[in-house]
Formats: sequence, C-alpha cells, structure tokens
Amino acid sequence: MDELLIRVLTRLLRVHEELGEHSFEEAAHRALLAIALSVRDEAEARAGEHPKRDAAVVSFPLAKARSTRSQDLPGGDR
Repeated sequence: MDELLIRVLTRLLRVHEELGEHSFEEAAHRALLAIALSVRDEAEARAGEHPKRDAAVVSFPLAKARSTRSQDLPGGDR
C-alpha cells in the first residue's frame, strides 16, 4: 500500500511541476472523485447491491447518435 500511495503522490507532484497549478488541481480533484467512486462501489457490493455501471468503461456520448445516423445511410443496416 505504501508504494502505491507514494506513486500517486509522486505522479501528482510531477503534474504540478510539469504542467502547473491548474492541471495539478484538476488531476487531484479527479483522483479524489475516482477514490469516492471506488469506495461507493465497494460499499454497494458489500451491501449486496450491484454497481449499475462498469467503471472501466466510459460511454462515448456520440456513439448513439452515430449509430442512428449510420442506419440512414445506404448499406447502414449491416
């Protein structure tokens, strides 16, 4: 656990050094959000609930619109 914690902190410090304060804050907030989502998923699993999503898969917002449009094109039903 200690090694992983050090890796996360080191990565955040490198972001700060190389990309600046704004990028660091954005990365840190996203890391905290990822931690909160993981904790929530674990709590739901322990309570017998199944998480409603797979955290490893992020839906691309235009995927549905593109699939609908492709059906309108000739040969789009394939």
